[in-house]
Amino acid sequence: MATKRKTAQDYKKELADIKLQKKALEARIVVRAKELCKQCPDIWVTYASANGIPTSSFINMKNLHVNTALSLINIIEKELADKHPHKQTEMF
Repeated sequence: MATKRKTAQDYKKELADIKLQKKALEARIVVRAKELCKQCPDIWVTYASANGIPTSSFINMKNLHVNTALSLINIIEKELADKHPHKQTEMF
């Protein structure tokens, strides 16, 4: 049995599906970042040019870029891990 080759229409449909999946993933990332900002509103995000911004200021932001959301998640998770009393240490 020969396998059917994909046509241009098949590729267009597959590309559209991937774009929808990407959009959905980006939306989930932004929602997670805003959830973490609500849970931990007192963590300060510092930039090279500014003194810092509390995470609470990102909660109501309408157009939060996915890269900013990823950075927020990373900062909050790192801060929470540093505050945790049982830190993981390296053995070697």
